[in-house]
Amino acid sequence: MSQLVALYQLQQIDLQRARSQKRLEAIETALQDNQTVKSAQAAADQIESQLNPVRARARDLELEIQSTRQKAVDTDERLYSGRVNNPKELQEMQQEIAALQRRQQDLEDRLLDDMMTVESLDVQMEDAKRALQTAVAGWEQQNAALLDEKRQLQEQMAQLQARRKESITHIAPDALKIYEALRPRKGNQPVAVLKGRSCQTCGIEQTLAIETETRRGQTFTYCLNCGRLLIDSSMVSERD
Repeated sequence: MSQLVALYQLQQIDLQRARSQKRLEAIETALQDNQTVKSAQAAADQIESQLNPVRARARDLELEIQSTRQKAVDTDERLYSGRVNNPKELQEMQQEIAALQRRQQDLEDRLLDDMMTVESLDVQMEDAKRALQTAVAGWEQQNAALLDEKRQLQEQMAQLQARRKESITHIAPDALKIYEALRPRKGNQPVAVLKGRSCQTCGIEQTLAIETETRRGQTFTYCLNCGRLLIDSSMVSERD
């Protein structure tokens, strides 16, 4: 196997590795991007933040109503117990009972409003919980597919790494040094195919001398424009 063919095959492996690595990075980003779940959770949290204070206030009103009702009952029993004979005190007790009844009515009206608000928010909360469950289920299903693809890509990367290691054994150190020096500057494509007289990477036509030397494949030739190593198309199989 010529050094050019070996370098070209190494390049194909490196290009596959680069594509797989790029996809792995995209998967990692997707796995971390759970915006749908975050939005559904935020909606549920917002409703809960409205619901909890109203529920607490309703409980306080219930306690106050019970206290007010009991105070009115106690005052009423004392009024009719016969133990109080002072007309002024009796009148004050009647006024207190009336005030307590008015207070109780006001508290019950406020409690009714809060209970209606709680009922409405409860319905919204149930809807929000269902939406959150749907979002989580969808996200888990999506994650399952992504995680499976990630596993396959990691296996592929391991296989490609093994192929690369084996491929390097067919390349002379000096040739590999040239390849590795060009690779980062040429977008992982330090080797370009020459078809006819045209570099298939940059499209620039080469001189007859470069075409001839490249076709022979005995020495390294470089594209006049992009500076990549040239390999004649006859040396490259379609599967590569």
